[in-house]
This record gives sequence, structure tokens and C-alpha cells, in this order.
Amino acid sequence: MSRGFPTNVLNALSAQHVALVSFAELQFSSGTIYLHNSIGTYTWGGHDWLGVGDLSDISQIEEGADVSPYSITLSLSGLDAQVSGAALTEDYYMRPVKVYLGVLDASDALLADPTILWEGSMQQMLVSVGADGGDVISLTAESELARFDKASNVKYTDAQLQSDFAGDLAFEFMADIDGAKIRWGDANSDAVAGAPASTTIDVYTGPRR
Repeated sequence: MSRGFPTNVLNALSAQHVALVSFAELQFSSGTIYLHNSIGTYTWGGHDWLGVGDLSDISQIEEGADVSPYSITLSLSGLDAQVSGAALTEDYYMRPVKVYLGVLDASDALLADPTILWEGSMQQMLVSVGADGGDVISLTAESELARFDKASNVKYTDAQLQSDFAGDLAFEFMADIDGAKIRWGDANSDAVAGAPASTTIDVYTGPRR
């Protein structure tokens, strides 16, 4: 789908050879870490984005027509004190992650501010020490669509509704309805919302007007 790339970036992407750089924004509770998978430091968006292996790889970013919580995996340097400190000591679960794509010119300068490609939240970190590729932290993140598969933990009770929308009476009689046996037109129906047990509800069964 279109990402709203600037014209000069679109022209570069359509060329036969193009230099790309990926950026990752990891919003830990202690502060946000800005990384990229190239060399040196790029400054844009008011932040310094650090390279030199801190962000060594990003798995393929997938999209589809179905509503599915696509995930990605970011490989981070396990030797970087900033990254490893946050990964090993902080509660990172469900913290925001953003991935951007930037295009470089012949001088390795950004043609424009990178465009956001993916947004989601951190799910799991795995630490590999002494692996062939060195010490690596693998961060798995899920897209924002994953929230559709998670329970909201909101209850259909008057107390819950009042805490969110004070004065809303939609669930005022919810506690009285719970477990009540309603027999349409039967005087033996259970009392609901203070009504006498003999109360019946007349249902019109005649032809539509």
C-alpha cells in the first residue's frame, strides 16, 4: 500500500539500485532507544539514531487483507549497555515499537525523513550469549492488530459502567436480570428490577401494521 513517500524517495525506490536503511524506535519505560541497521549516527525527527550493529537485522514485514496480528523480530546487539540494560531489567511487555524505512543518496545522507512502515508492541526477548554471531538479543513484536485477540477485562456491570461513564443507567438493572427466568406472558416469571413476581409482559402477536 502507499506509505506517503516523498517524491524524491519514490524516484529513488524505483531506481535499479537503491540504498536503504531501517530504523527502530523502542519505547522502554526508562526512555526511548533509537537505532538503525547501518553505520554511524543519523539525526532526524529531533533524535539521534545510533547504528554500528545495535540493530543488526529486522525480519520481513508482512501485511495482508485479513485482520491478523503479524509479528516481526528485531535482532539487537547484546553488548550494547543501553539495549541490554533495558532488555534485562525493565518490564518491556506491550511497550510500543515503531519501524521506519529511510533511503540514502550517493553520500549516504537521508533523502528525507524516514517513513513509518510498522507499529506494534514488544512481546518477548530472547538472549543468546556466545552464539556464532556474537551476543544477540532477539525482540519479537506484534502489530497493533494483536489487541483484537486480547481480552479487555471490562465487565458488563453497573459498577464498571459508572467508573467509565458516570450517570449512564444502561446497566442499572443488570444485577436483577442476572439469573432471572422470564416466561413471556406467564405470571410465574421471576421479579425483575423491583417488579412484583406476578408481573407479566404482554407481547403483541398480531399482524404488522
